[in-house]
Amino acid sequence: MNSDLMLNFLLAMVAIVNPIGLIPIWYELTGDAQPKVRRRIAVMVVGTAFVILLVFVNVGIFILQFFAIDIEVFKIAGGLLLMLTAVSMVEGKASRLTGNQEEGQTDTELAARRFEKVLVPLTIPMLAGPGSLTTVLLYSAQSQELLDYLGNSLVLVVSYAFLFLVLIHSYLLEEKVNKLAFVAFTRIFGVIVAAIAIQFVVEGLGAVFPNWLEGGSAVE
Repeated sequence: MNSDLMLNFLLAMVAIVNPIGLIPIWYELTGDAQPKVRRRIAVMVVGTAFVILLVFVNVGIFILQFFAIDIEVFKIAGGLLLMLTAVSMVEGKASRLTGNQEEGQTDTELAARRFEKVLVPLTIPMLAGPGSLTTVLLYSAQSQELLDYLGNSLVLVVSYAFLFLVLIHSYLLEEKVNKLAFVAFTRIFGVIVAAIAIQFVVEGLGAVFPNWLEGGSAVE
């Protein structure tokens, strides 16, 4: 098992998922729900994203090979899709619901109704989107033995368990921060996501066209 690879993968996943940066969006999408309902929504959101990435970290390379998709091309496509998400965040559309008054007899039913509305964009593409999928595929491609795959799976467990803890305890921060601050931070975070998207596209184009940056560039 490559411990250095696992540590790098863990740091990359925490950076891409950005649990603290996700709090403003989480608040806008679920802040009006009861605490018990929010916890159940968190289980559904994080659990769904974790399962998707767990599949990709173990068989994602084989999926790309089956469809004859190069990882460099995947990074370009993923970056373009991530850019759409960034634009919607900056414009304030990423966390806009058509209605937030669900009906249900139990907390689980209420959580399921809200989960259907926040599946996009919270689970996809925020938690299991171009950025995280590309990161998972890149590290999965470096796995050479069964222990490496098990280690990568463990990294996903740790990173998404941390995300879950942040979401269910986000109220501690929400009570002390003005709502406008969350809205503003969401817009700012959208700019950061846009930069990540451009980085993916540049890296992909640089691999597909290795000579396109010749002559000097500020981007490495």
